[in-house]
Amino acid sequence: MQPRLIKTLLITAIALAAWEAVVRLGLVNQIILAAPSAIVGAAITDGRVFLAAFAITVIEIVVAIVIAWTLGIVVGVVAGSSNTLAAATAPVLSSIFAIPLIIVYPLLMAWLGIGPVSKIVFGVLSGFFPIALNTIDGVRAIERRYLAFARSIGATTWQTYTRIIFPLALPSIVSGLRVGTGLVVIGVIVTEMLASLGGVGFLISYHRTLFNTGHVYFGIALALTMAVAVNVGLTWLDRRVGLWRILERTDG
Repeated sequence: MQPRLIKTLLITAIALAAWEAVVRLGLVNQIILAAPSAIVGAAITDGRVFLAAFAITVIEIVVAIVIAWTLGIVVGVVAGSSNTLAAATAPVLSSIFAIPLIIVYPLLMAWLGIGPVSKIVFGVLSGFFPIALNTIDGVRAIERRYLAFARSIGATTWQTYTRIIFPLALPSIVSGLRVGTGLVVIGVIVTEMLASLGGVGFLISYHRTLFNTGHVYFGIALALTMAVAVNVGLTWLDRRVGLWRILERTDG
């Protein structure tokens, strides 16, 4: 093993041992802080139940991300392409984004029920606004000489959007995706905790009422796994976009 890996594993083992000792010695109430052994016990006893709930949450998050990305980018590109439309749209989107969207969830439950659909819609609403706003800013920041050049060479509207507007606005779009996707994950899990028929958030809320702290922490660990996976994916995308921009400038 590499020395760095050995050092990391040693520090992790010491931290887990200290965590276990703090709970076992009664320095912290077990209702507040679950011992690592309790979390492992929850995984052993109800691991299948949590994995089934994990699958439900992942599906909800993926569907909400796809819809939020699509709507946010399309609306942002279209609105940002027109100064008049951008001036009318951006303030409205900013004002709505400033409102705590959780106050809308009771209406979504009344309209769509407490099943997956209401979670997906709330996730889409959570992620749409930052994606659209960042996309509008990215499109508006494009120098007009590029668009004039596209018109001068007879580029079609589709070619102008795909070859000029979208690539040049891509860094801002990716920044919006990073913020919006994180909000999608948070929105889905929080609404599962409020009222749901399944999902990781539902199990966290359910075991919290039973004071099964080990199960609660195991659910939190699964939720953090989803958040880390999304962040890793977006970091990879950000690096790919940065590399692509460097290669484009080099070729240019």
